[in-house]
Amino acid sequence: MIRLIFTLTLFAFILQSVVLGSNGTSTIELASSQSTQSTQSTQPTQPTQSSNDLSSYKTVNYYARFNCGAISDDSGPLRPGKYDSDITIFNKKSYPITVIWKAIAIDQQVKNNFNILNIPSENIASINCSKILPIQDKNNTNSSSTFPKKFTEGIIKLEISVDNGLLVNNFLNNQNANIIVNESEIGNLINVDVLHTVNTLDDLNKEVVYLKADFSILSKDKNKISNFTVVFHIDPDGIVDPLSLIKNKISANNTDQKIDINGSEIIIKDTEIITNTLTDNHALTVQSVDPIIS
Repeated sequence: MIRLIFTLTLFAFILQSVVLGSNGTSTIELASSQSTQSTQSTQPTQPTQSSNDLSSYKTVNYYARFNCGAISDDSGPLRPGKYDSDITIFNKKSYPITVIWKAIAIDQQVKNNFNILNIPSENIASINCSKILPIQDKNNTNSSSTFPKKFTEGIIKLEISVDNGLLVNNFLNNQNANIIVNESEIGNLINVDVLHTVNTLDDLNKEVVYLKADFSILSKDKNKISNFTVVFHIDPDGIVDPLSLIKNKISANNTDQKIDINGSEIIIKDTEIITNTLTDNHALTVQSVDPIIS
């Protein structure tokens, strides 16, 4: 009887322990789950990718050389003449494109800020020396006054910016700012070409005068006669002494002393004046400018 009571009591104790143990485990698991959820809810949310990601911002630059002004002597950097450059920008697309440009002079005398240039669809805009350099005399209507008198050379920087496919420059003129372009066509929006011209100066002497002289040189013993012809570029307003010109020319070229001027006789047989008119010295070059994408 005692053993039966002991057995029943032990069985009841074990059953109670199992029930309490199961409930305790559930309580721990629930608390753990609640703790995990609480921890996750208190962690900060990861931010999304910024819209101003530098990898999506592209800049297309064109660098075009310009030569503007006049060179009146041989001091350089180019030969004498009047120089002009015309940078043409062709918009190849069916929508307007805004370009910003700046002139950067080698001598740093042209210090302009960026300028805004809006180009309509399938249209051409140009930047020439009259836009790069200030006008000499705004009150004078003579076209020659708009041409810079002092020679200046440098680079024109043209720039187009694209952010996430949007043409950023177009916001400056409110020109279809919502147009999106593909990355593959960023460098193919416009064509940039440079036309360089040079003309002779207005005060250049276009008529030249030459003196042609036929002469003979008799040796000291009169046994040898040498015949020569020489051509001199002379001043049309000056006094010319053909004999002195010939003697000076022989002295300059007679380095090996083959001709004894003092012991020989120079006889001028014939002289002739030759005139010629120089044609307008005009040169023209065209250069295409490739884009640089960064």
